Amino acid sequence: MSTVEAKSRWTRILAIAGALIAIPLTPLTFATPSYAATAHAVIAVHSTSAYGSVLVVGKGPLSGFPLYEFSGDSGGRFGCGTKMASGYDLGPSVSVPLTCTGPMSDMLHSVTSDDWPALTSSGTPVAGRGVKQMLLGTIHRQGIGDQVTYGGHPLYLFDPWSDPFKPQGERYMETVKPLAPWHGYWFLVSSESGQPAPGRATVEVETLPGGKLAVAVVADPNVQPIAVTAYSYSHDRPGVSVCYGVCSVEWIPVLTTGTPRVTGSIDRHNVGVIRRTNGTDQVTYDGMPLYLYSQERVSINHEMRLRTTGSAGNGNGLAGPSGGMFSIIHSG
Repeated sequence: MSTVEAKSRWTRILAIAGALIAIPLTPLTFATPSYAATAHAVIAVHSTSAYGSVLVVGKGPLSGFPLYEFSGDSGGRFGCGTKMASGYDLGPSVSVPLTCTGPMSDMLHSVTSDDWPALTSSGTPVAGRGVKQMLLGTIHRQGIGDQVTYGGHPLYLFDPWSDPFKPQGERYMETVKPLAPWHGYWFLVSSESGQPAPGRATVEVETLPGGKLAVAVVADPNVQPIAVTAYSYSHDRPGVSVCYGVCSVEWIPVLTTGTPRVTGSIDRHNVGVIRRTNGTDQVTYDGMPLYLYSQERVSINHEMRLRTTGSAGNGNGLAGPSGGMFSIIHSG
């Protein structure tokens, strides 16, 4: 399939639907609609320089599609559910009925009413070369079927294969309207651990709505890069994060693959990395671990486009689930 160029958020759904229609027909595509209900899902590995070895669909009409996990799925709770909400993927003033997820057959038939269709399997998922069978599993979800999991993380579909590999769902931000209101962030999945494969984080300076400057991290790098407010947590100490479980669902650790990029007026000597207990690498600033807020607000500029130079910083001063406070880090 030809490369799908990165689109703005407001045209993403239409672009993906069009790309799916363009998939060459084979005996396993739309001509065989029972495929999604009868096939054992095959999971493969795609090796990249930017993200490491990540999971992709290994067989069938969606072969090569990147697979994603969601920060809001944790501890048996599905942050990405089937409850209908108002989505704005067609424009900041165009509300459409949208669910976070739905059956994989929707992706096969260009149904766009669910944002991230679940990867499903009728039986035990099959591990391709480089995939760890012991990490594969399924979990049954009403109205969806048996969703494939890896390392306990449910797997989702979003964008078609592209060459060069430029996954649109990586670090994708969906918090509150005018974004899809799923309250979290999306990541590729490491074949080694099942944990997020975030690529290199980029730390920069944002401009808050009131004009003050603060430390930020880039989200949506492959679609429409947005500077998103980064926070520190008062219960942490330099080099140590205590935000796990429920805390890390509401306050998502800023993860990185390798040394973070630093742009603008950020002093690169202030930016570091620590290893979390789950094996992921979290970005720090002045030694303090950084987080993103699951309900971070963005705004629209006068041209009715996302304001990309900074988010609202509306998590400033909020308490963590076990007490303590999350705070903006002012810069300059």
